[in-house]
Amino acid sequence: MSEGLSTQSRRTSNPKSAITRQRILDAAARAFSLKGYAATTINDIAMTAEMQGGSIYYYFESKDDILQEVLDVGITRVFSAVHLTIGSLPASSTFSEKLKAAVTAHLTMLLQQGDYTSANIRVFEQAPSAVKRQNRKLRASYGEYWSRLLSEGQRSGEIRKNVDLTVLRLMILGAMNWAVTWYLADRMPISELAQKFCDIVLRGVELDSSLPANFAKKRRNRS
Repeated sequence: MSEGLSTQSRRTSNPKSAITRQRILDAAARAFSLKGYAATTINDIAMTAEMQGGSIYYYFESKDDILQEVLDVGITRVFSAVHLTIGSLPASSTFSEKLKAAVTAHLTMLLQQGDYTSANIRVFEQAPSAVKRQNRKLRASYGEYWSRLLSEGQRSGEIRKNVDLTVLRLMILGAMNWAVTWYLADRMPISELAQKFCDIVLRGVELDSSLPANFAKKRRNRS
């Protein structure tokens, strides 16, 4: 094992060092989510973590290394929450029940569990190429998980056969992720937002086909 790896091992195996390292990551996630990657300095992170700027380099080689871990933690936490939530459902659960559970778990991690997931959404495109390449591996695994879930819905008949599942997956994940920019907790609980997402995904926005054909025309005439 190289000296660098040995040093890293010592830094994370020592309980006090592990706590300090976590404090740095928490501070960085907060700073990145508020200010973005480019505008956040090592001193910003150190100030938030209540430590000297130079001390950061005992735990991380660079700001890029900190960003890498913040992004990886963000996507891993969301993935784990969704996977565990669906795994806890009864085996008899329908696709629509699994979809609502997955959407609720994703939104909860993003909107309530905060800085890591928020930073992942806000600063990924600002990250250096090497950092993005590494994080894309985790993003791809999470995307594949959603692809399998949506395929299950198509096999069960809850999603039409002619629906492009890749487009559907990107639409769902994109809509959920950008809720971080507009969601207000005092306007709507996450459970209600999740239900609205699922209703739109599964039922669309077309006029109910059971209504009379001239219903829409009558409504327009009244307006």
